[in-house]
Amino acid sequence: MTREEAEDEAERRRTAEPEMTWTVTERGGEWHVVRIGVVPHKSTGTATKPPPEAPQADPRDGRPDPNWGPG
Repeated sequence: MTREEAEDEAERRRTAEPEMTWTVTERGGEWHVVRIGVVPHKSTGTATKPPPEAPQADPRDGRPDPNWGPG
C-alpha cells in the first residue's frame, strides 16, 4: 500500500469510526493504517472510591486506653 492509499483508507476509517483514532505508519517499506488508543469507557466508580474505614473503638465505652495508662 502506498502512503497516499494508506492516508485515504485512514480518512475513510475516521469517518466510519469517529470514536477511534486512525493514522498511517511505515514498516518495512509498506504503509499501514493503524488504530491508536482504545475506546473510552464509562467509569464504574470502583477504582475511585476510597477503601472503607477500619472499625474504631467506641470512645464512650468507659474502658481505659492501655496506651495512655489508667484513667
